[in-house]
Amino acid sequence: MSIRRLHFFKALLLAAALLASGCARFEPARARREHTDAFLSNLVHLAEAELNRPLALDDCIRIAMTNNYAARKADLNRELYRIGRQVAFTAFLPNVAASAGYNSYAKDPQVTERRFSTAGMEISLPIFMPSSWFLYAAARHGYASAELSASYVRQGIVLQTTENYFNLLVQHDTVAALESQVAAARELADRVLGLAGEGLVTGWEADQSAFAAESRQAELERARRQLAVLRSELLRGMGLSPLAPVDLSGKAPDLFRPDGEIEDLVLKALEIHPLLSIADRQVVIQNHQVRQAFCNFLPTISLFSSGSWTGNDLAAHSVNWVSGLKGVWTLFDGLANVARYRAARVERQQTTLERESTFLSVMVQVVAAEAAARDAAEAARLRQRAYDVAAAKSADYDARAREGLIPLSDALDARADVDLAQVEMVRSRYQEYLALANLELAMGLTLVPNDSPDERE
Repeated sequence: MSIRRLHFFKALLLAAALLASGCARFEPARARREHTDAFLSNLVHLAEAELNRPLALDDCIRIAMTNNYAARKADLNRELYRIGRQVAFTAFLPNVAASAGYNSYAKDPQVTERRFSTAGMEISLPIFMPSSWFLYAAARHGYASAELSASYVRQGIVLQTTENYFNLLVQHDTVAALESQVAAARELADRVLGLAGEGLVTGWEADQSAFAAESRQAELERARRQLAVLRSELLRGMGLSPLAPVDLSGKAPDLFRPDGEIEDLVLKALEIHPLLSIADRQVVIQNHQVRQAFCNFLPTISLFSSGSWTGNDLAAHSVNWVSGLKGVWTLFDGLANVARYRAARVERQQTTLERESTFLSVMVQVVAAEAAARDAAEAARLRQRAYDVAAAKSADYDARAREGLIPLSDALDARADVDLAQVEMVRSRYQEYLALANLELAMGLTLVPNDSPDERE
């Protein structure tokens, strides 16, 4: 190689090294600042597009299906399995490899350089490789399992969004109830303070009424702070900024308890629950893994054809082709294949046990969810009844206290009881709806918008 050409290659390598070092430079503070600005800007645009009107429950679920990070990760995982299925299919296709080279040399600087080139191509096609079939079959079922998993993740997101939505509505109602209670408590405190000034009630009774107003005010402030927390949780589940303002319309589709006794609900869940479908696929995949491990004892046969070309004048032939049949059979590998086959069978037993465990877990979840739905309905009825009784008692005590028939402190205690009963009644208002939504998820009945899992065999 000439001196000039050597210097040229050195300069090229130096330029590449300088360019690589410039591209590899990383400034953590600047990178964090740029990412923060870009991410916050994206959140602002999403909020402007999605939060420009009061949202019904269906609107929140639709937004969550698109922006929730768990759903997006599940979609990416499904895409990876789809690509893995495609990679497994390439085992049935021919392999083509090409190579090329160029050489120049001069033993004596006074002699002209000698140059010659080479090129080659090899084509091979497996004709007996049973493990490829089982590998591809396992990849197909893996992709189907990923689709089922993505659908089940979305079912969970529907339930979580529903829970966050109604928790926020409950907190809104709680704040409104507490605001009304604070106004009434302050009015009562002012009235009792006036009576105390006239000597009609004792000082400690005036303090008790003032304390009741202060207690209701503190409870109101806590409820307002909790309202901000619940709002941020709903927005985070929808993939939006937790600091964005959001208005809820309160509209939600009707939910009904599935028909049938508890045994019927359990049997229905065992027929359609996604987790059991995924467990079935995993058992099939493990069966293919066992068959694939057994194929390590079998020979593999493939066809091949290779050609080579050279521009070397010293070669006897410039073009050469070789074709034939090639077989490989591992006779002894230190018993490693035997150990792998045994391990695959043990793993298949583990997968079967996991499916049976999932079977029992689904049954228990349905029983627990059905009981919780009944408990929620009964609790809502009882809390409404408790509020009605407390309200009637408070009204009666207040009238008696005004006439001087009972101590004012009894009326204040009755007023505190009705305030607490009202808050509990408000908080139980949507519990039955949430319990029914949880029952649907436990049975695998939760509807996902635009959900059509592709169950390919």
